Amino acid sequence: MQIGRQAWMAQTSGDLSLKDRMTLLSHSLFPVLKQSIKMYALAGRSKQKHQFLSVDDLHLPDSHDVKQAIEKMQSCSSMSLQNHCLRTWHYAVAFSKIQHLKHDAELLAVSCLLHDLGMTEQHYQHHENCRCFAGQGAYAAQDWSLAQGWQPPRADQLFDVISMHMNPYVAVDEGVEAHLLQQAASCDVIGSRGFEFSSEFRQQLFEQYPRLDFNQHMIEFTQKEARIRPKSRTAMVVKSGFKQLVHLNLYID
Repeated sequence: MQIGRQAWMAQTSGDLSLKDRMTLLSHSLFPVLKQSIKMYALAGRSKQKHQFLSVDDLHLPDSHDVKQAIEKMQSCSSMSLQNHCLRTWHYAVAFSKIQHLKHDAELLAVSCLLHDLGMTEQHYQHHENCRCFAGQGAYAAQDWSLAQGWQPPRADQLFDVISMHMNPYVAVDEGVEAHLLQQAASCDVIGSRGFEFSSEFRQQLFEQYPRLDFNQHMIEFTQKEARIRPKSRTAMVVKSGFKQLVHLNLYID
């Protein structure tokens, strides 16, 4: 069973075993290290080549379910969390263009919009047998999608995409949408692969969706999550220096 997927969550309730920890570390160590080295190597270069992207050219799918997902996000999320979800979608679509990845546009949009439902008061304890905020958010989004009339296989896919975003790394062959969401959320939170975007693109994004108190909120939430759920993926990330990574984000200005 792959860590983060629904079958794994059902069996473990989101608690990492020692084997799970080793699997996550071995799976993510090289690609994350490679990204970090490239990020800091390129940070000081003034003339980097970027694919031309404009926030104004990126548009959420004009579908009923996406509109309903926006309403769901807005109904329970703070403004700073809403802005994070919207920036995450922009980064995800931008990454798909840079990497020439075909994806399910509606599934990706809904996943990005609802990926942090587990951080909200309404859904932090959504599922009684889950000890992982990403899992809680995945269960909440899955239940929401079924209420919207999604077929179970597609609702299950939504669960996996959202739950897997807390893995330190998700490869393309593990699911394109899951790969894009994990990359995009990581980019917005700690600046992972931020070197691939121009300062103009980031400035447009932050003007349209300001960060507000998001950094401090994320740090406080993850530290609390690590105390309450010490065997979760979040706890592992916190112990690995998450707070410092947030503060070291080079791409928030």
